[in-house]
Amino acid sequence: MALINAVTTAESPAETLGPLLASFNFKVDVPLTSDEVEALATWARGLRPVFVEDDQERAIGLLNEVMVDVPMQPHISDHGLGPHLHYGRPGAGLVDRVRANTAVALAFVLCEYGGGRLGVCADAGCERVYADISRGPRRRYCSKTCLNRNTVAAYRARRSVPQGEGPA
Repeated sequence: MALINAVTTAESPAETLGPLLASFNFKVDVPLTSDEVEALATWARGLRPVFVEDDQERAIGLLNEVMVDVPMQPHISDHGLGPHLHYGRPGAGLVDRVRANTAVALAFVLCEYGGGRLGVCADAGCERVYADISRGPRRRYCSKTCLNRNTVAAYRARRSVPQGEGPA
């Protein structure tokens, strides 16, 4: 999600992608090359339709289509972070590692929670995607900021209707 949102909403993905990936424990040589930035942007734009799709079967089909070209070789690694899974081939470059990890993570969300848990923010001015992995599937906004902005707007709209003139 963060990768998709960075590519589709950041003013300068080239400046934000390196720090973003580092925050998710990817070993990143900063600055990223223009080829890496373009490959990651293309990958992120290719994943976005999975979040937009309302039909779970079609969302699964879309993800399966993009995963076909991802070189994967799951293996356990321990490089100071404790044993954990890597999904890209050992020694894979940054782009292939990101593609493998994001594809598998999105597949886990689809399989574990269903396609109804993926979406695009309901705020009219926001295009960010989200994955709702909470216990109760009620999320419609990408962040508390968008949720609060819409809650306040709805409250103000209700308050602006004179008493007795609201919906019955």
